[in-house]
Amino acid sequence: MSSTTRRSNVRRSNVTACARCKSRKQRCDQNIPACSNCERAGVECVGHDADGSVLPRSYIKSLEDHVARLEQELAGIDAALAQASLVSLHPSTFPSPRYMGSASGISLLRLLLVGLGSPQVEETLHSDDASTSSITALLQQEGAVPLPRRDVSHRLIEAYLEHCNFFSPMFYRTDIIRMLDNADEPSAFVDRFKTFLILAIAVQLLNRTDTSIPASRADAFFSAATDILSAHATQLLVGDISHLEVLLLMIQYSSFSAHPAGTWHMVGLATRLAIDLGLHDESSPAAFDALDLDRRRRLFWATYTFERNLCSVLGRPVSIPDEAISTSLPAGVDEEYITAADISLQADRSRTALGVHMIRYRRIESELMQVLHQSPPLATHNFDYHAWREAMRDKLYSWRTTVPLHPNPTQLAPLEIFDGCLYNSLLQLYSPSQHLPQMTTENTIFLAKCAQRSIEAYRTSFRDGKLRFYWRTIHNLFRSGVSLMYCLKNWPQGETIDFEPMEVSLNSCSSILWGMVERYPAGRACRDMFETLYESYRKSNTEQPALFEPRAEAMNTLPRFPSASLNDMGLNLDDVLYDLPLQDINMQDFITWNL
Repeated sequence: MSSTTRRSNVRRSNVTACARCKSRKQRCDQNIPACSNCERAGVECVGHDADGSVLPRSYIKSLEDHVARLEQELAGIDAALAQASLVSLHPSTFPSPRYMGSASGISLLRLLLVGLGSPQVEETLHSDDASTSSITALLQQEGAVPLPRRDVSHRLIEAYLEHCNFFSPMFYRTDIIRMLDNADEPSAFVDRFKTFLILAIAVQLLNRTDTSIPASRADAFFSAATDILSAHATQLLVGDISHLEVLLLMIQYSSFSAHPAGTWHMVGLATRLAIDLGLHDESSPAAFDALDLDRRRRLFWATYTFERNLCSVLGRPVSIPDEAISTSLPAGVDEEYITAADISLQADRSRTALGVHMIRYRRIESELMQVLHQSPPLATHNFDYHAWREAMRDKLYSWRTTVPLHPNPTQLAPLEIFDGCLYNSLLQLYSPSQHLPQMTTENTIFLAKCAQRSIEAYRTSFRDGKLRFYWRTIHNLFRSGVSLMYCLKNWPQGETIDFEPMEVSLNSCSSILWGMVERYPAGRACRDMFETLYESYRKSNTEQPALFEPRAEAMNTLPRFPSASLNDMGLNLDDVLYDLPLQDINMQDFITWNL
């Protein structure tokens, strides 16, 4: 069934009943701006958006009307796209013919704009040029969502940098401020687009720590950015460094959204573009000054971080092997220490240094994925996996003990993340895998402790509002809980254990999953899977000798993680883990899109 058919079959009511009538179980006549019941009572007539925020029903009605209108427009766009080639651009659009393939981003643009229902998509993509008058007209349409006051914008930018410099540095503060200063210029649509996306991401981040900050404002900023993208696609996506920045900002926004279904494709496009620009290779000297070189390094390692993070959750191979990378890490100092002439590498307690240290962790995580879950190269058929595992454990401990000092951790830059990374990687390192399937007594005990500490780290972060990437957190938390159940059911005979703290950890894992699904509905399948396993585990303590299969048979069923005998329960753990961020789309369609 085509996407157009699926959308046309969706039943949409014009207006939903108001909150007051729902709570009183009264019939609501759904009048706008207030129903008769609320009007007689002299109270405000309100409804709730998808985040549970209270909004006037007139606002909700306008949004529903807008969505309905966009769906009508989509039907016509889909029909046009079905008869046209996916990419049809004038040769002069790009400065060089080297980048006319899928990595140009035009295919992605079509998919994104069709999904957003932009009315200018076909006209823009098939236009040879854009006149000054048409650009001005489109910018006037974009003005429906103005930039916030300058002081508000600066606070949002600081929130963005606080997070971004901690997890993976991308932009300098001065560059973002320059974008903001230029954003009001009619011809500065590139800076305006990036500014809107940065503000949208900042609102998403702040909403994670304070739910009173409306997530709908992030949606409004993102909508303004996509209007610019639809109007100026061929100028924004030209296969250069700025193009990569556009993709990375879209990936960032998508990774914080409730349904990050398009993230995988955007990461693929960003990775191919980074390779095309040669950002992965510094083996040959290039004529870049210190400032530009550090900018290139930041963008490459941000791309690397996004891909490794996603591949770890989806269980997919990476596109750039670590052996092909010769690019140095970005400077772990704030931008005032970087000039075009040189970089001052003096000791600096900056969040940028923490961000660079997180990149080092992604490289360790990448090695874990490659060695544990992929076939070894032919040249290493005598590879000693046990010696490698011990060396990796030492490498992880060394990484954790060398975390740069920072005097002011915050909710957006929590130092607890380093403990969580350590325990999650140790958990992966000591879980049974295709190359290390046997569990010794020492390994079982060690794995249980890592799982328990991982759950405790997430419990603390969840309580303090410090969690960011819900799709990654749910995946890690699920794996920790299942690993702990596995260890408890296969605890070595003769080894003493205090089961009560372990049971408390399992209860905490269940509670956190329930709490996170309220903010990230796509994780419901993972939570339900855990509840099924947890219930079976508790029953098995009295009803059956063991819930989990013997190790050899279990490894044939699911090589990546220790699991229960799922066939008897009619469950497929692969579907939950690998497709966790992609619950609302057909995975086969998702994989086989022709870009």
